[in-house]
Amino acid sequence: MRRFRTPALALLCLLLVALPSFLGCGGKESTTKEIKYGWIWDFTGRASSGVNQTYVGFKDYLRMVREEDPIPGVKISLKVFDTQSDAAKVPLGYDNMKGQGVDIMSAAPQDTELLRSRFEADQIPFYALSNINSMVDCEWLTTLYGPPELQIEAQLEWISQNWDGYPTKPKVGFIGLAGVSFYVSQEATVRQWVLAHPDDFDWLGSSFTPSTVTSWALEIEKYKNADFIFASMSGPPLVSLLQQARARGYANTFMGPSETWFSFYMLLRAGVSPANLDNVIAGTYTPWWGDSNSFMDEVEEYAQKYHTADELTTIHQGTGQFNGWAAGMIFVDAVRRAVKEVGAENLDGIAIHNALMETDLSVPGWGNAWKLIEGENYFAQTVRLVEYKSDIDNWVAITEFAYPPSMRE
Repeated sequence: MRRFRTPALALLCLLLVALPSFLGCGGKESTTKEIKYGWIWDFTGRASSGVNQTYVGFKDYLRMVREEDPIPGVKISLKVFDTQSDAAKVPLGYDNMKGQGVDIMSAAPQDTELLRSRFEADQIPFYALSNINSMVDCEWLTTLYGPPELQIEAQLEWISQNWDGYPTKPKVGFIGLAGVSFYVSQEATVRQWVLAHPDDFDWLGSSFTPSTVTSWALEIEKYKNADFIFASMSGPPLVSLLQQARARGYANTFMGPSETWFSFYMLLRAGVSPANLDNVIAGTYTPWWGDSNSFMDEVEEYAQKYHTADELTTIHQGTGQFNGWAAGMIFVDAVRRAVKEVGAENLDGIAIHNALMETDLSVPGWGNAWKLIEGENYFAQTVRLVEYKSDIDNWVAITEFAYPPSMRE
């Protein structure tokens, strides 16, 4: 992947600012370079439970580094802007971060899509958690894991390989929140895959509802005969959908990506009985609590070190702690390599972005090495499926990590 250069004018300005310290007679200047990493996310709105957990996991990793193995000459500062899941606030957040002089930013997938033309023109790199199909070709973005569309591909392939009712075909429907490109893209993946495999599926259609929805009666009636309902949404609407569907007798399988089921598992466990979570199958790029590997052991060790028992209960019901920890590992590794490449005094977002694109880390518990492949900008690329089991009150892997169908073509 091509490397980016800090504009020559900016370098000249840096040299001019630094010149007095070079010429000074014995005066001692601070040599610590502050790197500002801006998070434009929903910290108090519909998606906030998953976002805040991830933010805490990332901060915990930075704390561990600061206390045990600091980066010489570098201080990483996190800046936040709360979008409250309101798309109109996203450009305001970008302007706010740009005004603070941040070096690199992060945002939700649909928000990076919204901001793409601006940060590409401004040459401000983004490093985020999740992705979306429309952004995988963006050279100014890197993400921890791939788009949910690939998780959905893996789920649909699994259905066709494991459905034992043929020649009767499984009936598939989709329910998502309206007006969010992240969910619209997932619907397109389900619909296009099902219609492209008419011998394997019957398509019951799709439904989009406002994020303020409180009653799912129409949707549940429409899909009452579905064998599989793909749900793409965040926060409280997901809880009410599952509650009402089970109460109305829908006992078949809900499916969808980790961004639906894993990220908001804490809310689901608080609002839905374990029995009603049975027959939920999620796709994921990540490990899960209880997996036996050195990565999850480290995450657990520091979660216990940094958090109270009550906080741990919440942490163990979500993906945020280990996703934030993993994102921190990649980010800090890139910063260290960038410092070696350009020196701490010259470190900036572009240098970090260049280092991110050259990441190559093998971490136990993940399905592939964290290394970008040609044409893609995300590190975790392999997907596995997990199913909730109420008898053990936990998620259980039902497949191994594997590249999704379109990445095997």
